[in-house]
Amino acid sequence: MVVLSVCVNPLSVFLDLYWFIFLDKKTPVDLNVQQTGFVVWPAAMILSQHLVSHREQVRTGRVLEVGAGAGLPGLVAAALSQDPSGVVMTDYVEEAVDLMDMNIAETFGDDNKRPKAAIMDWDDDPSVLQEHHGTFDVIIGSDVVYWPELIEPLIRTVKALLSNKPTSRFLMLYSRRNPKVDVLLFRTAQKYGLNSTELSLEQNTVYHAVLKHPVYIEDTDMFHLYEFRHSHK
Repeated sequence: MVVLSVCVNPLSVFLDLYWFIFLDKKTPVDLNVQQTGFVVWPAAMILSQHLVSHREQVRTGRVLEVGAGAGLPGLVAAALSQDPSGVVMTDYVEEAVDLMDMNIAETFGDDNKRPKAAIMDWDDDPSVLQEHHGTFDVIIGSDVVYWPELIEPLIRTVKALLSNKPTSRFLMLYSRRNPKVDVLLFRTAQKYGLNSTELSLEQNTVYHAVLKHPVYIEDTDMFHLYEFRHSHK
């Protein structure tokens, strides 16, 4: 079990994890669906780098991480925020939420303004989370559409919890594995009134480092960063 720390410099968090986990080349291959949340995957590291490079997007306002697992992007967002208590990290696996609570405590100690971890199943009514935490100006997620059947519950949840501010956005670091999933993702987003734009990763140093790993060196089309916003039509 890896406990994360963003006490000093949020950039050092995932860079340290990158060297410790990723370059060690010990990629788990026998994890079940619930265990995947205990691994800090490359997509989470790439998304974290994006947040550090565009910290103005999470400096103010409320942030929600969906499918957070260990919660690296959420911890980085909280470290960059003027009010870390406005960051909520969620997962549907109770053990993952326990891990996030440990990582939050390790990072923020007993600070009353520390971020929160919460259970959230996308098949449940999102109004339950909204009653406790409100809506969010930025929603973030990495590797959250691995299975096609999760796409509609995810997009429905994002639509319900994303605030109606013109600047509100859902940032998703997407690992492309199946062209049919691509089509379903964007079709479902349109169905729920969310416009999508692909954002460049060319300036993302962690992205380029990941592509040098033997697992990904021949798959340069693997990782994509998308931004979803309300259509406001």
